[in-house]
Amino acid sequence: MGRPKGSKNIRSFDAEILAAKLGVDPVEFMLTVIKGDWKKLGFDAPTKTSFTAAGIEFEEPNIPFKDRVTCAVAVAKYLYPQKQAVTLSGEGQQAIKIVIEDYQAK
Repeated sequence: MGRPKGSKNIRSFDAEILAAKLGVDPVEFMLTVIKGDWKKLGFDAPTKTSFTAAGIEFEEPNIPFKDRVTCAVAVAKYLYPQKQAVTLSGEGQQAIKIVIEDYQAK
């Protein structure tokens, strides 16, 4: 039996209720990170000053590129359909015959 096709499971339903209660939208947040909108994310500047172990000062972004890529990969699942696997089969239970020809030899 199970739950009806297309219905939400308890975990995703609870997550939606919690997100609504907190007033957050995870997809909107990920899109904000991808865009690099540091002001909307609460940063004072686009970069911050950090120091190496040797004490050398350098600037680094508050929203690292790897985090932006991670969010882009995650949000793409909601924006684009996932490709389905292709299954090859013959008629009935027959095997598929693959013929490889060398056209350069002719």
